[in-house]
Amino acid sequence: MAFEFFPMTDYAKEETERVLRELPTLETGDFRFAFMPDYHYKYIREMRTSFSNIIHMLNALNENEKIEFFCLGGDNVGNYPPSKEEHIDMMSDLAMYFPYSNVPVITVQGNHDDNSIHSRIAPDSEICRTETIVPNDVQYDKLFAHHEKIENFHVAHEKALYGYLDIPSADARVIFLDSADVPFILDGDILRYNQQWNFGFTDRQLTWLANTALQNAPKNVVFIAHVPFNNEERDFSEKEAPRYNYEALDAITKAFRDGESIHITSDHPDFGYDISADFTEKHNVIARIGGHIHIDSECIDTNGFLDITSMLGGRKSSGLIPNIDGTIFEREPFSKNETAVDIFTVSPARGKIFITRYGSGNSREIDM
Repeated sequence: MAFEFFPMTDYAKEETERVLRELPTLETGDFRFAFMPDYHYKYIREMRTSFSNIIHMLNALNENEKIEFFCLGGDNVGNYPPSKEEHIDMMSDLAMYFPYSNVPVITVQGNHDDNSIHSRIAPDSEICRTETIVPNDVQYDKLFAHHEKIENFHVAHEKALYGYLDIPSADARVIFLDSADVPFILDGDILRYNQQWNFGFTDRQLTWLANTALQNAPKNVVFIAHVPFNNEERDFSEKEAPRYNYEALDAITKAFRDGESIHITSDHPDFGYDISADFTEKHNVIARIGGHIHIDSECIDTNGFLDITSMLGGRKSSGLIPNIDGTIFEREPFSKNETAVDIFTVSPARGKIFITRYGSGNSREIDM
């Protein structure tokens, strides 16, 4: 199917006008961005129309008041074809929309993006081989390389799937993490860790976070990753999925917030770390934002951080699960409910995060 960027539909125009009416006015020190996890894109007319509408919507909002970036929050393409080549083609197809956006597009990696689910040794197994896997460097070339051209975006290292964006007007930094950062280790032809069902952060990413991303940081910091940061107070769909080094991530973030020095170590044979950092000033960790669980939620976790998740952006039939209040937000193709995108307005002065929903679902107002 040849790529086509579609004109904005009438229903998307109406929905965009509603969002424009509901958006709070930006005040001094505020900043705004869009976040959509779990789009699960595939190249069919329905999703091409939907994504074209999203780009048109963002451009229209940006003409009204600046949107700093649009984050595709992981599980950016679907696992519909088992073919590795077709999965890569879908990434290429999705990236072809980015030049049409007047808002910088930033991607993070999700657990579906490496396509390892199709390398399972059996349909009900979580053990994977490598036949269908799309390596990180290929993902970088297809969906992440354009980050290098975004003003004030800093890629962590060559072909890293994580980095940070500075927003000088708001004295803010947004840090984008790779929550599927697991080592590539083979036991024969079996992966010891696969990105489909193993989540975490290696020493390299944690060291970069502590010694680069959080050093000389502005006052306000937001974290974004695919897998939610908190695993204690919400009903996760994958409670038993291994999560490596989240305690280290929390320890580093707490020391940064509280302006303390830290030295932490782990002797795990594959996820070990030895990290030291000095944080001499306190900082405002505004929120930690994720997707993956396909519902809207917010809570203050046991570390005192505000953790937020957003509903899935795509129409993945298996992902239409009840929200926290029991509501199931249906998706209807070629309608205003074909997708769900959150427009975050972060207002430190008002102590609020306003989340305005474009598409299916509800808007939210959260105290910081």
